[in-house]
Amino acid sequence: MQQRLIDIKKIVPSPFQVRKHRDEEKLKELAASIMRDGMIAPFVLRCNGRNGTFQNIAGSRRVEAVRKYTDIKAVPALIMDVDDLEARRISGAENFQREDLSAMETVEAIVAMVDEELIKDKDYASMGKKPAERVKALLGKLDSMRRSTERGYKAGKATKQTSNKFIGRVEKIFQNLPKPMEWLSFLNNDLPLVIDFCKEVQKVSIQNDLNGAQTRALQKLKTVSKKEFKRLTDRNKRPPNSDRGHFDGDPSRTKLREMSAREIESIADRVVKQETRKEQKLNRVSPSLDLETKIYMMCRGGIPANRIAARLGVNRLTALKYAANPGLLRSTRSVLRKGHSIK
Repeated sequence: MQQRLIDIKKIVPSPFQVRKHRDEEKLKELAASIMRDGMIAPFVLRCNGRNGTFQNIAGSRRVEAVRKYTDIKAVPALIMDVDDLEARRISGAENFQREDLSAMETVEAIVAMVDEELIKDKDYASMGKKPAERVKALLGKLDSMRRSTERGYKAGKATKQTSNKFIGRVEKIFQNLPKPMEWLSFLNNDLPLVIDFCKEVQKVSIQNDLNGAQTRALQKLKTVSKKEFKRLTDRNKRPPNSDRGHFDGDPSRTKLREMSAREIESIADRVVKQETRKEQKLNRVSPSLDLETKIYMMCRGGIPANRIAARLGVNRLTALKYAANPGLLRSTRSVLRKGHSIK
């Protein structure tokens, strides 16, 4: 390892960088701090192997801040000779220690590190085309073996062989992460964020640096109401004090990242309650009018009473009774005006 001054133009991004969103205001603040106080810690680089460039392992935000918002030409850097796995570990450790990654970026970083550790194993590599797919498949098999053992069931031969081969390695990998954690907790609580959540929620989560609980609440809101999801996520895009923007005292001025998971969930719960009330109201109106209205409207459509009776499973006299009831016209119009439908 050696420290030297490196031309900022010769530093290229790391392919292992998990951070996907940059806050330009924070980059400007970082650049101002560097100009004021100097470079407190050197960058960590490794030779890129071509054109005399260096791959950035740790310090990507500082590189971008220096490049965009300062006139600094050369920066101090430690040049390390490390392989891809170690480079990914160093980059991940720096990001985790800063504690400013979004939940989505953190999960993707863990997936990448686990995948890098195991990808040379042919059995593991065959479990999926993408890192997240492979990690989910493997952890799912380990969980299946765990549940079978707990319940006293006999696991399948393939599942048992996979568990015996990988359980020790997986436990070691998760204990050696920059922030150690249990693989089962990761499978149940964290991995769904990148596997099961829609791309729109993932994008918003990254852009707003949301934690896991906030992201899960946002997915719930997107599921129950696309309209409310759009309203909540679009409001951050409006400039303050614009015609459609925020004003003092307006609760919508709160940034999405500053809302708690409970506050986001309360919006989703309110939508669910509103829809439930509408459904209950519809159910109170429809049953009493349903059969009578069907008969009346079929009659108005020119269908004979005997065919109406056969189709609806009622006797012909009942069909004749409601077919000639003009009062149902007013009731039907009233129901339709209220937005209810009649099948």
